[in-house]
Amino acid sequence: MVLYLAFASFLASGPAFADVRVVNAHGEHRMGDRDTKEDAVRLATETAKRNALEQVATYLESVTVVRDMDVTKDEIRSYTAGLVIVLNQQISTVLDGDVVVIKADLLAQMDTDEVARAITALRENEDARVQLAALKQENERLQEELHAANLTLSHAATPEQVQQAAQKRKEILNRVQSNAMVSQAWTNWVLASPAGIPQALLNSAIGLAPSNPHIAIAQQAITYRQPHAPPVPPRPGSRPGRMPTHELVPPPGGSGAPRTPNEIIHGGSSRSPRPQYR
Repeated sequence: MVLYLAFASFLASGPAFADVRVVNAHGEHRMGDRDTKEDAVRLATETAKRNALEQVATYLESVTVVRDMDVTKDEIRSYTAGLVIVLNQQISTVLDGDVVVIKADLLAQMDTDEVARAITALRENEDARVQLAALKQENERLQEELHAANLTLSHAATPEQVQQAAQKRKEILNRVQSNAMVSQAWTNWVLASPAGIPQALLNSAIGLAPSNPHIAIAQQAITYRQPHAPPVPPRPGSRPGRMPTHELVPPPGGSGAPRTPNEIIHGGSSRSPRPQYR
């Protein structure tokens, strides 16, 4: 069994004033005698997803608005996992001689200006920054384990060995996808309003990997450390009158107190949670 990485191409789209990129990413899995179609689809999709995110990170390194932020490629990979919007996913089956090949084609898009705003917010939120980095490192390790599990399954000699290897591989895939949902939840939490707690994503992550420790960490932070909502202006007549006071104001050309990281306005915060790779 071999996993193949194909290319992802970027096509400019959208209005001329918005730098929106469409990503066409491809992945495939050549089925062995002990593969199920379900697992083959998941493996091909994960390949396409990794390919898309890698190409997104490579592209963003060359974008001025991101390059000027002095952000590393590893950071870009960590922060953009929850920012690439999947528009469409197509699964197809072809024969290559006597081998069944499952192909996954993803159509996704991203807004580079939105990515820059998101990177700023995520870098300045310590909880999110630490956990996204940890999730990225764990998924890299899980990819190595997944490769080893594929080899073990292909060389299994008894039905018991086949069952054990297949179950091990399924658990790894579940953990990878669970981690992806936790990453998405962190991104949504930092960029959305306090009312937009991404509990549905965390519930789905639990369903895939109940023992995933990253879920409990995310739940605790999201529940008890809500981002500060922008102040709501009082309604006319709702504030009691007070005597005039002398207040210091910034000098001409000066600026007031800096906004907190969580007061950064995110253009897509009113939308429903972003689709994630599955």
